Amino acid sequence: MAAEGQEYRIPFSELRGNHTSNDRVTEAILSLMQTVVRVRMSDGSTRNVHLLGPTDIEKFGPGIATMLTYELHPKLLPILRDSQIFARLEMQILHGFATKYGMALYEIIAKRIGLKHVYYNDFETEELRDYLGVPEGKLVSFAALRRKAIEPAVGEVNLLAPFSCWIDVIEKQGRKITKLRVSWWLKTVEEQKMQWQAQKGQQGDLFPPALPETLIEELSK
Repeated sequence: MAAEGQEYRIPFSELRGNHTSNDRVTEAILSLMQTVVRVRMSDGSTRNVHLLGPTDIEKFGPGIATMLTYELHPKLLPILRDSQIFARLEMQILHGFATKYGMALYEIIAKRIGLKHVYYNDFETEELRDYLGVPEGKLVSFAALRRKAIEPAVGEVNLLAPFSCWIDVIEKQGRKITKLRVSWWLKTVEEQKMQWQAQKGQQGDLFPPALPETLIEELSK
């Protein structure tokens, strides 16, 4: 990601795993090309950029495609390089999420968890709805939003992430909920060790035999 216009290549065999067809991989590529990343920049501006740039799917002889060549949009590169904006999402954690709302809430907190002396973020209700990816016209009432999106998302994050969170109502206008506070805190080392073992039991193929010593040292700081 050091140079703009850099092309990356990866064999389809590494993308499709044990699946014998490229159908799912091709669908995923098209989905990524249509996905827009929206990031609030440090100067207060908002940047919208496609997650995946141009792609070429190559065939070397008859049969299914064998090689994917892709680019990243130059406007995306500073976001990926900035550790305060981009959160490195652990595969073990992401693999456990069953809902898009849980994953979205995890991303919201993960990119803020490293900021010192910052333990919560206030959102307008519509802003948080948008961040969670609630489709327009769905979960219109706050009761539905809380039951179908917020509570399941909080539950998944608390189960899977190395941090815990809570969402409180902090502002109302009449009966309308207008502002929410997302609070977070790191789990203790013992809590994370217990969580590691529990996840490892369910997703053993994704986990090394033991909690890495480097991670234990990091959690102990």
